[in-house]
Amino acid sequence: MQGSKHAWLLLIAIVFFGCNQSDNPTSTAQNDSANGPGSDQIVVETVKDEVQKASQDPKAVIELFLVSLRHGDATTTSRLLTTKARTETAKHDMVVRPPGSETAKFVVGQTIYTTETHDICHVESNWTDVDDAGRRQTYEIVWILRKEHAGWAVAGMATELFSGEAPLVMNFEDPLDMLAQQQRAELELTRRGNATSESPQVMPASHASSLNR
Repeated sequence: MQGSKHAWLLLIAIVFFGCNQSDNPTSTAQNDSANGPGSDQIVVETVKDEVQKASQDPKAVIELFLVSLRHGDATTTSRLLTTKARTETAKHDMVVRPPGSETAKFVVGQTIYTTETHDICHVESNWTDVDDAGRRQTYEIVWILRKEHAGWAVAGMATELFSGEAPLVMNFEDPLDMLAQQQRAELELTRRGNATSESPQVMPASHASSLNR
């Protein structure tokens, strides 16, 4: 399973560590146009898009997040992150760039609230895809969400690399730590040389996370 575990870590690195080569001038241009000389002040009722609708329910957020990862939709994936995650990745010149995989499938499981105020929750999921050798691999991932003013957003994820051991937690709100975690996991996988010829198996995740505060 070593190769498939490396592939999953690589996927996380690709998704969250691409260099940001360009700014998005769309919103600025629209604001300038709306507020420019001679523009009429027209008040219209705001229509919620799919991200705004999904943000009202943690499970809906993860369903849309995983669909966006599968289709390589960087704009939607980024919008589903917490404000802090977007701010911190931008600060370090990083951007969400999902590679996309039309062979991937997923199932979203139950939602577990981890605080009494129900402002942090974990959403279980299974992500299945085909590796380079044509073998189908399934990963159990727990997504960590925070409730912000605008609704629920993704703050991180946890997945278990070694059975019975503490899960690997990726904190999207701390990209430098996330990169360090990924690098340490790669080194540990290499050190253990955990290559087997066993059939694909689910990698369980844990609801124990340092983000539960």
